[in-house]
Amino acid sequence: MPKITKDMILEGYNFKIEVPTPEYGEGVTFTVASPSASDVSEAKALRMRLSEVKGEVDPSQIDLSKALVAEESTRRFLIAKALTRGMGEEWKPEDVEKVKPPVLKRLWEVVDTLTGFSSEAQEEAKNFQKAQTGRS
Repeated sequence: MPKITKDMILEGYNFKIEVPTPEYGEGVTFTVASPSASDVSEAKALRMRLSEVKGEVDPSQIDLSKALVAEESTRRFLIAKALTRGMGEEWKPEDVEKVKPPVLKRLWEVVDTLTGFSSEAQEEAKNFQKAQTGRS
């Protein structure tokens, strides 16, 4: 089995994807690259802070409106990081808010595929529900 090398890691980290955006004109694309591991960790902390989830929580006590706002803010944060790395210019979550909704959805699908952010959150939710079910 071949050993992994630093070049292999850096090549994957530098991988960029062109996302077509016909909504902005023919041939127009956004370029995204995977956010860093520290960006993903920061996004997780942001989601927890904005949803005001602390420690063990009863799912029935979660404020869904805060959770949805937190999720959307986290997505914009990660898209901004992916665009900054991919396009070589700084993007902020406030900039991402101005992107047309269908394009934003497409960008998130690519970023989420690169990071696995949603699937990890779903797994955490399942584990949390299982832990709550196991309690009396």
